[in-house]
Amino acid sequence: MNIYFSEIFKQLRKERDLTQEALADYLGVSFQAVSKWERGESYPDIETLPEIAGYFGISVDDLLGVNRAESEKEILGIIEEYDNLTDGELKHEIIVKATEKFPNDCRIQLRYMGDLAFRNNGADYKEYLPKIKTIYSNIQNNCRVDSIRICSKRYLAAYYSTLSEFENSGITFDNCKKIIDEMPYMRDGQEFLRSYMFPHGTDEQKDYSMEAVDETIGLLCAGLAHLFGVTDEENDADILIAARKAEIEMLNLFYDESNYGSAWRNMIYAYGYVGYLYVKKGEYEKGLQYFRKEAELARQFDSLDRITVLHSLFFEGREFDKHTLGSTFVATSSVKTLLEEKYPLPDEFKETTDFREIINTLK
Repeated sequence: MNIYFSEIFKQLRKERDLTQEALADYLGVSFQAVSKWERGESYPDIETLPEIAGYFGISVDDLLGVNRAESEKEILGIIEEYDNLTDGELKHEIIVKATEKFPNDCRIQLRYMGDLAFRNNGADYKEYLPKIKTIYSNIQNNCRVDSIRICSKRYLAAYYSTLSEFENSGITFDNCKKIIDEMPYMRDGQEFLRSYMFPHGTDEQKDYSMEAVDETIGLLCAGLAHLFGVTDEENDADILIAARKAEIEMLNLFYDESNYGSAWRNMIYAYGYVGYLYVKKGEYEKGLQYFRKEAELARQFDSLDRITVLHSLFFEGREFDKHTLGSTFVATSSVKTLLEEKYPLPDEFKETTDFREIINTLK
């Protein structure tokens, strides 16, 4: 049986906002003893356990974490179900209930924070902002896992960036920038450290190196998009087309055309945006060519099994899980929305038979 006394004892003390000295005085022991208990270097006498449990209002079994194994199994089941769902409302219902049952689990807290932060594009900030701040504070103060703490920073920075565009939210971009400045550099990420430090020539090191390359390509695509301001309508269309075509060529170099792995969304959207830019220039036939390819790739992605295997030179044998792009991502639906609603295409173009045929392939 695993004993989780040390971490439970420390968490309980912090929740009561007690110093080690204050708790030691109450229990009639030295603060050094309390410090050792929290570090797991020693445990209280068996006679002291009921007194500690009684002080915190819990049972001795709960103090020792006897029931934690069952709770852990349930938590992992909830997380797996939540991460694999495609229904946003159902995800919300599940994580709300999970938070009520396991309010102190950082993994549940993180998902609840993300669910609130990315719902309705920030429109519910009057209700959600106080909740998100509270969750963030709890994670930063009580969670020992750096990856969870850093991810919560990313969620809050993204949320603040959205709210900075709301006139009366009380949030400016300086709030976002402050959090970003606290984040680690890319070279400090686990993908790159693993590729550098794991023993070379091992299967693990090869897998981690693929992961590092994959992550780098994704970041490069994002960097190029922001460098050339692909969403800025005032930029020169020919420059934007050249930048997006360069991205397509790069992705075709690293991935095989039957499976773009984590770059699927980048590839689909790159074709779509080039198509839109050609239409914007009045070159309708070229626009249709790229839209057809965008729709073809969307259908191809949606037809893939959830787990597939890549076969390019750089990623031979690497598995790809579609849900890494978000369990709610349906490519055909997304592309249809882009073509019919998001791209500011001329009505005369959208009414053409060729364009309507493309739309029909996405239904």
